[in-house]
Amino acid sequence: MAKFRLLRKIIMRLCSLHSTIAKSFLVAIVVIFSSCGPTVYEVTSGLLDAGKSDEAIALSRQHLAQSPNDPLFLKYLGIGLYNKKYYSDAAPFFEKSLALDPEDDQTVYYLASCYEGVFEFGRAIQYYRRYNELTVFGEYKSIVEARIKILFRQQMQIEAKKALIEESQLDVSSIPINTIAVLYFENKGSMRNLDPLQKGIAEMMITDFSKVRSVRVVERIRLQKLMEELNFGETGLVDEKSAPRLGKLLGAFRLVKGTFFDLTTEKIRIDAFVAKSRTGELDGVTDVSGDMADFFRLEKDLVFKILDELKIRLTDEERESILEIPTENFFAFLQYSQGIDYEDKGLYAQAIQSYSGAVQADPKFTQAKTSLATAQKTQEIVGSSSGSGGSAPEAVPPPPSSTSVKENVGAVSDRVSTTTTNVTSGFVPGPSSSPQPTTVITPLPEPPKPPN
Repeated sequence: MAKFRLLRKIIMRLCSLHSTIAKSFLVAIVVIFSSCGPTVYEVTSGLLDAGKSDEAIALSRQHLAQSPNDPLFLKYLGIGLYNKKYYSDAAPFFEKSLALDPEDDQTVYYLASCYEGVFEFGRAIQYYRRYNELTVFGEYKSIVEARIKILFRQQMQIEAKKALIEESQLDVSSIPINTIAVLYFENKGSMRNLDPLQKGIAEMMITDFSKVRSVRVVERIRLQKLMEELNFGETGLVDEKSAPRLGKLLGAFRLVKGTFFDLTTEKIRIDAFVAKSRTGELDGVTDVSGDMADFFRLEKDLVFKILDELKIRLTDEERESILEIPTENFFAFLQYSQGIDYEDKGLYAQAIQSYSGAVQADPKFTQAKTSLATAQKTQEIVGSSSGSGGSAPEAVPPPPSSTSVKENVGAVSDRVSTTTTNVTSGFVPGPSSSPQPTTVITPLPEPPKPPN
């Protein structure tokens, strides 16, 4: 290993020079070393590539008996176990390898896949996000983002079931007073083509409230999955009687609920009230009205009025952030809102069509473009999924390591730290002490391998 470190220093020095002699010498070194026989690393990697996991595991264990802190062989041992679908056994070796080499994106990806394999979706999502911060494979990021979105929905589904199981044990008094859940708004008007705004308004308000550091906002997907478990129907609308129960299950101290209706074909009114989940006591009632063309500014006014009612003081930075408008095109937002509803129902082809309509109406509508790309990748993932049940997903083939690619193209220098993400170490895949809901999760098929 000392020889390799010395060689590394020599190459780094040569890379800093620009003379013809230095370049020629560098090429000579590459030729000499490429002509040598395969190293134990290359042999083990070749066994893994050939599907000979048992042989690779044996060779890795043999090497680690002499060098227990070799991050590459710790990873190879993890890969061998992972290929045999021993996810809980593989994870500790990936954890140790990552501790020794915290910028190896491929190891991070394997850890995410291990957690996904045992349905630890929260940790899987954390590691997938960390992978996307580290990797240089931009074309693979969109696949990972889609996978994160699917896993997040599945995680919310499990948590919704668990909340219902433990409902009698929930302590409402322990819910933080700064927690808000925004329910879907009801269309009380005659223009049914505005129905998509029921979720669209809620989505916008959740986004805006999330920009206030002193407020904790319940994710819309969490709300959606809980309403599905409660059989609230396709509209997902909540009445005054069921709202307190929903707030308790969501862990929200306050609920924002409202209605909207068309005053004319060109004017709209939005009403909103804020109530305490525990008592149903109203904290505030407000409304806005105006031209549909000014819909987005009306929504901002509504958000500011609610925050004033709750006596929440905003910084100048927070106020400016809330004032950002995603699109000026009302039709584009209507199409975007329709896409959200289709995605909630698992109708990805229709969601893609709606998001495409939103992007065509306003090519600068960033949220619609992002949702379109994710929906397309999600359809690719779930479209080929078959069967159901609680079995672990198919083994996910990993992308190549960004580290090896950087070195192959001549980036022989110390890697620069690209992430400060903190992920809790340790791996406890077993059931917790609390009752776990019986949830049918459709295994995800493996994504396509990226180019080497």
